[in-house]
Amino acid sequence: MVAQTTTPLLACHTDQWKATLVKNMVGKKLDQLQRHSKKLSSVTTELNTKISSCKNSQGTRIQLEGAKTQAIVVSTMAEAQAMINSELTHSQLLQDVLLGFPITPDKFSEIFELSKKVTVFQIFIDNLSTLEALEAYYTTEYGENDDSHKMSVFLKVDCGYGRAGVPINDPETIELAKRLQKSPCVDFTGIYTHAGHSYSSENFNRGHLISSTTNVTWHVNFAIILFNTLSKLSRFPLAPHLLSKQSPLLCMRDYRYEKNLGCISEVHAGAFFIFGRQQVSTGLGDYNDVAITVACRIASVYKDRDSLLIDGGALAFSKDTAPQGGFGCEPKVIATLTKVSQEHGILQHLDESTLSRPELQIGKLIRVIPNHCCLTAACHLFYLIEDGGDTVVDVWVPVRGW
Repeated sequence: MVAQTTTPLLACHTDQWKATLVKNMVGKKLDQLQRHSKKLSSVTTELNTKISSCKNSQGTRIQLEGAKTQAIVVSTMAEAQAMINSELTHSQLLQDVLLGFPITPDKFSEIFELSKKVTVFQIFIDNLSTLEALEAYYTTEYGENDDSHKMSVFLKVDCGYGRAGVPINDPETIELAKRLQKSPCVDFTGIYTHAGHSYSSENFNRGHLISSTTNVTWHVNFAIILFNTLSKLSRFPLAPHLLSKQSPLLCMRDYRYEKNLGCISEVHAGAFFIFGRQQVSTGLGDYNDVAITVACRIASVYKDRDSLLIDGGALAFSKDTAPQGGFGCEPKVIATLTKVSQEHGILQHLDESTLSRPELQIGKLIRVIPNHCCLTAACHLFYLIEDGGDTVVDVWVPVRGW
């Protein structure tokens, strides 16, 4: 049997460390505090859906209450441990957790223990060898005839994004689905996919569909693929699920369209709580809708090349790109973060009059909107929460590690 691993929670996740941060930072102006902080403000949605944990319990609480749901998606075992062992579960606000990454056999012991603490704990499987390893573990731990500890499992499929999941029209995929359905240790929940390629949209029509031809084609093809798969699984008991990591507007559009086709029972929003430059590129909103900025100090001003040097580089923003180009932008879009190395960031396209502004001189604090809120937020030790202005009202400590 595969050796089992455990997921350590780092010291920076402790309540004591959060209390120290709150004591030292709440009530102070942002420019008095440490660099690379972020601004977060809550954005609620009426979707009854799973939400992203945002790697901290405070943000998760706001979303659970706003979305009127008890379900979350987490990216790592560290997040699963932190959220399930938090006051969210103790208060029964959180009861449904999905680990949004295909499970590996070394984590079986841990997921079965976590599943005892919530009403529903779900995992992905997209490989027959993983299912066989799960069945071997289950038989060893609980016995062949014990069905009281069944694990809730999604078949993760790829609908064209090319990240995780099995090809949806492959005969081996159909056989894996049948095996999941018949497995004595599995409750086969349904089909699950992530349609990340919908970010290629350049426009959004609130009434029905986005006007981008690429994405209209994607919606139609995706629905056909799901229906074809269901027809091959003649005894498939449940409708498949759609994971759409988009803003609430795009999720609402996806939900209305697919629900009318009768094959989608759930949509999941990831970035809607924070938003980012990537979402702005789709036409779903503008920069006023983005609730995250990375605060950096201006280290130098280069008038000869129309640029600023800031102390935030790849470790502060990640190296994710966006259709607008660069790695981020100033909120009023007067400058683009065009180059990053490990700690260096270069903001370009500033004319001489802009570079002469008092607020853009050496030592001043500048905010930069990142391309991808999820990956950027994961780079930082804590989030400074503001309430409209530039005064810190709270500090959130994210879960780090895997």
